Amino acid sequence: MRILKLKGKSEEKILKEIEKEYGNQAVILSTQQEEQSGLTKWFKTPKTIITIAVKDEDELEQDKKAIEEIPRGNLVAESNEKLKEESYEVLLGLKDQLNQLQREIGTIKQVQLEDKKDSDNDTLKADNKWLNYLKAKLVQLGLKEEICTQYLEGMSDESPEEIIRKIYSELEKSLREKEEKDLAQIIFFIGSTGVGKTTTLAKLTAKYVLEEHKKVVLFTADTYRIAAVEQLKTYADILGVEIEVIYNEAELPQYIEKWKHMDYILIDTAGRSHKNEEQVKELKALMKNVEKKQVFLVLNASTAAKDVVTIVNTYEKAESEFDLIITKLDETDEIGNVVNIGYYAKKPIMYLTNGQNVPADIKIFNKDEYITDLLGRISNE
Repeated sequence: MRILKLKGKSEEKILKEIEKEYGNQAVILSTQQEEQSGLTKWFKTPKTIITIAVKDEDELEQDKKAIEEIPRGNLVAESNEKLKEESYEVLLGLKDQLNQLQREIGTIKQVQLEDKKDSDNDTLKADNKWLNYLKAKLVQLGLKEEICTQYLEGMSDESPEEIIRKIYSELEKSLREKEEKDLAQIIFFIGSTGVGKTTTLAKLTAKYVLEEHKKVVLFTADTYRIAAVEQLKTYADILGVEIEVIYNEAELPQYIEKWKHMDYILIDTAGRSHKNEEQVKELKALMKNVEKKQVFLVLNASTAAKDVVTIVNTYEKAESEFDLIITKLDETDEIGNVVNIGYYAKKPIMYLTNGQNVPADIKIFNKDEYITDLLGRISNE
């Protein structure tokens, strides 16, 4: 007895082929649709599979010989009896064949299920490996681990391309930029000692005077450090702008009145420690003399993320509304700290500085450009 499987586009066509090839010698065991897999399954027409049982040539020859040997008088009766016996034997044989076939199908399905499970696990491991790599690179570039974890949460089932797209979107949400056209006439520069306020002020002076042909005057209220006044005077002489030294905050309004015809009045302030409440009060007293103003909090690109919130909260006691200038980006490889600053400060970033050259090393902050640069430093090794 042979078990055969025939495959075709339709059940009707297969049955015609069976009848043509095997006549009434074929016993149909099952009819089923072939399972399709992969992405192409949606575009393929499923095929029909019919399983049949047919006798071997030797069995057919023996049946024929047996029939010839039976006396003609008993031919019908014996033929019927033999047919019953053979049918019974055939059915027993088919039952064994079907049981074996079912066992084999069960084994195949179990193997396929295990293969799928292994494949899914391998994919998950690969995804996790990619996510771990990406997180490690972002942390290496300066992003706080807790921010990375938040960005990557729930992304284990996404493709690397989709993960990068979502991270890009999260970075855009964390960073705020501000257009330069929003600048006020009077601009204060505040921040801790050593963050680069005076140099940044000089860069912007050069930018406004040399590139935009604006009329600019400089004020300095940093009389604590003689070197600071002299440094700003040197820049003023080179750029051909006037400078005023403010020794008492009460004098500020009269100097503003004197120079009210200028496009910009840039005011340098003394470096204040965010831990010194008295110095912050002095800064507040200076700025309260001006109603309409632009205030820039200058932060070093290497400022520890844990200090950003403290610094911002402290300076908000002197002035609640201010934007950020992040300096010395050239002095760190951890450029991702800009994200930390934007994330924790929740203030717009207007300028980035990346060197000491005046005015070349300052530019308006463009978050798309920055994010592209940051993610571009991640290479899948």
